[in-house]
Amino acid sequence: MTGSEGNHGEDVKEYYFYLDSTPTHSYMKWLYKYPQWAYPYDEIVNKNRRSRLEPEYELIDTGIFNDNRYFDVFVDYAKSASEDILIQITIFNRGAEDATLHVLPTLWFRNTWSWSPATEKPVLREIKAKKGMKVVSATHPELGERRLYAKGNAPLLFTENETNNQRIYGTENDSPYVKDGINDYVVHGSNSAVNPDGTGTGWRG
Repeated sequence: MTGSEGNHGEDVKEYYFYLDSTPTHSYMKWLYKYPQWAYPYDEIVNKNRRSRLEPEYELIDTGIFNDNRYFDVFVDYAKSASEDILIQITIFNRGAEDATLHVLPTLWFRNTWSWSPATEKPVLREIKAKKGMKVVSATHPELGERRLYAKGNAPLLFTENETNNQRIYGTENDSPYVKDGINDYVVHGSNSAVNPDGTGTGWRG
């Protein structure tokens, strides 16, 4: 929630927990609780228009976690070397019925080029990989190149980590591939929302 929407100011209405970490971060683990129903955005905003003297209206107050209809998403990070990190995602359905969940790991560059035109823009792009594998090359003008390897043949979705000015402000976008293009592709089936050339500053797989 933005500062003006919450009765106690800006707040994140989600549930995530840091479960474990070594002092050097050679191993880390966290948990995200993901509801199986549509997120109640409007209800959260409307209920938090209450007085500042009243408690905040939290996600659990909406009843969205009733009957354990949620997923536990565990993410483990383990370092083999300083620049060799394994990421493992394990998901449990806590509800009584089968439910489908689409997992989209994300890689993006912090947008510094929009407010500092002199900044050289980094690039994410798909590169050739062996069978049964996908590879994203991440090239930054100061950090150099890093690579993200993923098992499987799921399509890689690329866009720019840039605000959809047309949707928010009614002004023209600098690029046709804005940050909410991934949502438009996955949720609304808009193929034109992601870059067919397999490049950008934001990626989901």
